[in-house]
Amino acid sequence: MAAEREYLPETPEELTSDWLGSVLNGPVQAVEQNVLGAGQGFMGDVLHLVLTSASPDVPKHLVAKLPKKANRTMGELIGVYEREIMFFREFGEAVPIRLPRLFFSEFDRDKGSENQREILRQADKIPRFMSGALTFVGRLIAGAKKRRYMLLIEYLEGMEPGDQLAGLDVEGCRRVLESIAPMHGKYWGDSALEGHFWLLELDIDARMRHGIFNQHIDAFKKLVDESVHHHLDWLREHNEALMRRFVADAPTTLLHCDLRLDNVVFDGPECAFIDFQLVRMGPAAYDVAYFLTSALSEDADADVVDSLLRSYFQALGVADYTFEAFKRDYSRAVLLILAGLSSADDVEFENERGESMMAAWMRRLSARAAAVKLADIEYQEAG
Repeated sequence: MAAEREYLPETPEELTSDWLGSVLNGPVQAVEQNVLGAGQGFMGDVLHLVLTSASPDVPKHLVAKLPKKANRTMGELIGVYEREIMFFREFGEAVPIRLPRLFFSEFDRDKGSENQREILRQADKIPRFMSGALTFVGRLIAGAKKRRYMLLIEYLEGMEPGDQLAGLDVEGCRRVLESIAPMHGKYWGDSALEGHFWLLELDIDARMRHGIFNQHIDAFKKLVDESVHHHLDWLREHNEALMRRFVADAPTTLLHCDLRLDNVVFDGPECAFIDFQLVRMGPAAYDVAYFLTSALSEDADADVVDSLLRSYFQALGVADYTFEAFKRDYSRAVLLILAGLSSADDVEFENERGESMMAAWMRRLSARAAAVKLADIEYQEAG
């Protein structure tokens, strides 16, 4: 229980020199806080800490992550804080991509959360018309929880953060996709993904997500281009079945699941990846589509997209999956991302930058989704 455990800060003001010194095993004389990525940390406060210490074991710079009050209920409902901590603890040193180093992590354990796979599997069996009520109850439960979370990770000094508002040129997009491919390749069909309570299958809550989508679709149409309104109407009926077919047809791997430009930092030709709050397991095409729908200019044509998909697929280097199957799954993933972002109106933005970034995202997403031919999409469950 939380009361039986040692103190954990719950606000930026509580990140004191004394507390930091106690968890970093060295004295900290002073700490300076700077908000990192204003308008980017939707679910949590993300802080750059500059530490003054006489100890060589205490880093001079750290990143602190803790829940944001405004969006805490949503973050608790989907388990983002716990999931990122567990990712760094159990996978952080093994993934073959550049990540921040973990210095400290702690959170309040919760039996319901640790049984979330079984809870979600049972919830997935309820009639679709009840999914909205189930989500409402879930929000009430999540909002009542007072769990504490704290993550201290390496500040990647000298690296330039990506800017999702500005977007990225074609060669930059190619570099990011080729850099994430080794993670997908390492965990391709790997049993190491099994047995982690926090690492869920992409489709485990497909019915609940479908219910959420149907609640938001009318408002969401105001955020996207009219060219995809037909796609949204199609998804109103087929979103859940499409997700299940998508997961059934493609090999499973480890997914970032929030692979957008604000979660990538650059060091010349190299890049590193941050923010693993939404990590899951599922088809690799999901990460690829997520990135291209958020970072690639809406003006990019089909030939450019095809070139980027081919570059990624070559870097992936797997033998049991054809490029044609990958392109099929990419198109499916674009539609699923369109549906998945329909609840964007639930997110409170700190400033104008966040709102402008979301508007740019919707333009790029609309362009990618409009290019998907619904007549070519196989969505019915196999067999």
